[in-house]
Parts: sequence; structure tokens; C-alpha cells
Amino acid sequence: MFAKTALFLSLLFFFNLTFAQFEYGVKAGIHLSASGSITDATSDLASLGEIEENMTGYFIGSYVSLDLAFLYLRPELQFSYLNTNFDSLSLTQSRLEAPVSLGFKVLPILSVFAGPTLQYNFEPEIEDVTFTAIEQNTSIGLHLGVRTHLGPLNADVRFDRGINPNELTLLEQNGIPISGRVDTRSNTWSLGLSYRF
Repeated sequence: MFAKTALFLSLLFFFNLTFAQFEYGVKAGIHLSASGSITDATSDLASLGEIEENMTGYFIGSYVSLDLAFLYLRPELQFSYLNTNFDSLSLTQSRLEAPVSLGFKVLPILSVFAGPTLQYNFEPEIEDVTFTAIEQNTSIGLHLGVRTHLGPLNADVRFDRGINPNELTLLEQNGIPISGRVDTRSNTWSLGLSYRF
């Protein structure tokens, strides 16, 4: 019985695959509230704790999509830039990200999606602050969201959360010794648009 069920599901999958639609395009958008957490900061860095609530950024990239009936698989590659300026501090970080989404079409124009996000983290910069290198340049996260499909134009809202901690230690600000740790894993809300060619 199991063999017949497995054979039926395999044939159904391959039959749908032959009628699958392949798409590709470009995407861009903005990040809102994009940060990790800042802990154990000394009083010299009192304003640093508020950075995580004020960080924004942007992303640009491309995608391919394989549509299978009401499901789709959508790997993406994007460059993300995160930035904030608060009081006298400026923090920036760049990432190369590869989210892979498995989507379910709830309606012809609406879908929900989720999946893993592979990230390569470039060294962050905090103006006038010296810190150690981040623990690891590569990390993994999970994302989920909602996407609207309006012809060749798609709009989505997504939440992306890093899984593994990736910390750096603050050493000094303007030559004055300080302490504190910054967890650089993402905790990001983003709004994006994509265009299908």
C-alpha cells in the first residue's frame, strides 16, 4: 500500500513539474527595525541601546521562481545594507543574503511563504567605536511573510530572524575603554517589490 501511495505522489509531482512555470526577476525594498541586540553596554554608550529601535536599510537583488500548481519555490540573492544614526553614533552593516522561500498560494493574488535565509555578514562599522571581529561571517535565519501577485509586479512583507547568535565585543570609544556586546543576528521587518521579466 505504501509503495502505491509513494508511486502516485511521485507521478503527481513529476506531472506537475512538467507544467511548472519558471520565472525570474529583480527585487528591491526597505528594512524596518533591522537589528540584533546590544547588551552590557556601559554608561558611555547609553544611546547605543536605542540604535536597535531606529535602524533602517535597503536591499536589492534578484530571484528565480518555480511555480507548481498552488505551491512555488523561490530562491533569491540580495545585498542588504543596514544603517542608523543616533545622537553621535553611526552604525552600518552589510550582508549578502540568500533566502529560499516555499510559498503557498492562498488566492490567485495572495500567498504566504517561509523558509531559511543564508547570510554572509560583512564587518559592521560603528563610528568612533573600536570592537572585535564578529564571531562568524556566515549565519542562518528563518523568514516568513505574505506576498501579493499583481501581474509582473509582486509586493511582500516579511519578517526575518537569525537563528544563531553572532556577537562582537565593544572595546573603546574615542580612545576611552568601554564594554558591551552586540549580537548582529537579524531581527528584521522588510517591505519589498519585485518585478518579473
